[in-house]
Amino acid sequence: MVHRRSRRELLRGLFASFREASERVPVPSSPDAGTVLRPPGALWPDHEFLAACTGCGDCVPVCPTDSVFTIQGEDDKLVPALSPSAKPCYLCTDLPCIAACKDGALEDLGAPEQVRMGIARVNPRRCVTFQGQACDRCYTACPFPDLAIMMIGGRPLIASGMCTGCGLCE
Repeated sequence: MVHRRSRRELLRGLFASFREASERVPVPSSPDAGTVLRPPGALWPDHEFLAACTGCGDCVPVCPTDSVFTIQGEDDKLVPALSPSAKPCYLCTDLPCIAACKDGALEDLGAPEQVRMGIARVNPRRCVTFQGQACDRCYTACPFPDLAIMMIGGRPLIASGMCTGCGLCE
């Protein structure tokens, strides 16, 4: 007698192989220093920020969303960073991370919309609007819609001069 596998058994077997493969992939314990951003108000260029930052970490505990963390710099000094892919910056109206910086490595910008940490990019291969689907999730997540991001022809367009780089759209 031949045992025929049910659809459920077949799918379980198929997904089990994917699950086993994903369990073997090492997960990085912390974001790569090359992919992180500096907190709001960080001096630019980066070498000026690194020279001014003492690594005290005072900006980390005041972040109400735990977006700011420290990474080990080149000289073994702990420096603050953000990883929008892991946890975006919510651009608090009072920017407590800047207020906590006594070293001047984070300068007061006056308002959250003045923050420039990076620039969002739309990947047409991953954005469903480029495949004909309707979506405005990045637009509605942006703290400055119609300034930093616009919907043109049903697709997102980033205004590079206004984007804060917070990562909320991601």
